[in-house]
Amino acid sequence: MSTMLYNPKKSVKNAKAIGNVVRISGEGANTRRHYNAFDFCGHAYKIKDTVLLAKNSRGRMVKPWVAIIKDITRTQNGNIMVSAQWFYRPSEIFIGKKMESFDTRELFYSFHKDEVHAETIMHKCKIHFITEKSHIPRRKKYPGFIVQKVYNPNTKRLIKITNKDFLPDMKTEINDLVQKTMSHLGIGSTTESGDNNLN
Repeated sequence: MSTMLYNPKKSVKNAKAIGNVVRISGEGANTRRHYNAFDFCGHAYKIKDTVLLAKNSRGRMVKPWVAIIKDITRTQNGNIMVSAQWFYRPSEIFIGKKMESFDTRELFYSFHKDEVHAETIMHKCKIHFITEKSHIPRRKKYPGFIVQKVYNPNTKRLIKITNKDFLPDMKTEINDLVQKTMSHLGIGSTTESGDNNLN
């Protein structure tokens, strides 16, 4: 996916690391300094933020990529790089048939990661992880994307986020994201069932 991102060299401003180095990896020219946050164009981004990233549109109107920041590093030549774990839109996946989305906000989570330049990030976005037994949050009160399934780009399979067959670390990650959503929505929040006519 990262090969279709826009060329960060065209960006006027460069991203800068925020705070102290949390660890160092690699050796020699491959040494990386890891951080918890960075600044780009006056906006701070940190690990676990969900963001939109600009595609290389070649003049076409295209929807941006969506990812969650998993790591932030600075290379030896000063570039700030982000480990982006991708979300997929229904139109971006193939599972042997054409995908139909139950909601225009629908995304699929994945464990597929790429390293991208921090300057490809456009801005943060809100993503709600909702189990299929839960109600879909109202669009006006809780704007943002909806995730109920995980996409595996290698097997071309969709799996419910409640599936018990995920590896332990994957299951923990998904549970944390669901709990974060529940905390944001609040217990007893006014919600509505999902359909194609959400306002």
